[in-house]
Amino acid sequence: MPEVHYLEDAESSKLEEALESGLEEAGFKRGMTVAVKLHMGEGKGMFRPEIAKRAVSVLLKIGCKPFLFDTIVMYPGPRHIKAGYKANAMLHGFTEKKIGCPVVISDEFVLVKTAHMEAEVSKEMAGADAMLVLTHFKGHDCASFGGSIKNLGMGCASPKTKRDQHSLGQPVVNDNCIACGICEKVCPFHAIKVSDKCHISYSRCMGCDTCHYNCPHGALDIKVSFEALLCEAAAAALQPFDKKPVFFLNDVRNITKHCDCFPFPGDPVAKDVGVLLSKDIVAIDQASLDLSNKQEGKNFFKLLHHHDPYLSTKEAERQGMGKQEYSLEKI
Repeated sequence: MPEVHYLEDAESSKLEEALESGLEEAGFKRGMTVAVKLHMGEGKGMFRPEIAKRAVSVLLKIGCKPFLFDTIVMYPGPRHIKAGYKANAMLHGFTEKKIGCPVVISDEFVLVKTAHMEAEVSKEMAGADAMLVLTHFKGHDCASFGGSIKNLGMGCASPKTKRDQHSLGQPVVNDNCIACGICEKVCPFHAIKVSDKCHISYSRCMGCDTCHYNCPHGALDIKVSFEALLCEAAAAALQPFDKKPVFFLNDVRNITKHCDCFPFPGDPVAKDVGVLLSKDIVAIDQASLDLSNKQEGKNFFKLLHHHDPYLSTKEAERQGMGKQEYSLEKI
């Protein structure tokens, strides 16, 4: 059973101690080039640069050669091109001088075939000796939550592969539709209008399948779920590390309704949980969900987004990425 370590006080020096121990146990060694995956912010939401700096200091202490990285995005904006993202990252404090290691914005990719996609993942990431995944845990309009799975599935992929994840699972209306209007109410992207029946604007639809899961009449068919595509892309990002060490850190604080890809993801909508660490990508996201839900006393993200967050961890386990069952050790 995979272990997940949990620290309530992220400002404590116990974070460095736990991270160093976890990295060494995972197989991080002196001289290794380490890709440090994180989201450096579209607007106000991002992984905290001060925690990134502390994580990098641990990697440097054990003799690794880290570099921060993220990939360009599919939508218009500063992060759509390498230079724009680099400038945006600098505004948020992600520079070599402030963090202690190079910052790489990846726009070159290598191909990894999956069940439903020819996924393209970051070339710089794939060439590293190890990877540390730093994730700000928050809500997400498609998967209900954004954790380590989303950080890799979307964050390590090319714009084309990001687009495939949003388009290949778009729903199709069948003859069961009675125009009840529920799909229109739950669609987070306002892509559905109901008159005589459900009408989908595919230019607005992001393939989240929330309408499919909420339709009481089974009137919306999907060929493949968003969760399956997201997990395939995350597995594609991990494929180059089949025999290389990977470690995960989830910062479960400043939990916003929307993803950090939004310029304004909103104010926090839940209490801070703390920081979690693990070698298992499924276990760490499962534990982050469990602790958030336990603290709020309900399936918090499902109520926020009309979409069961555990669909992602269940699918990730089905694809062999890790285990939903875990042991939790409080630091």
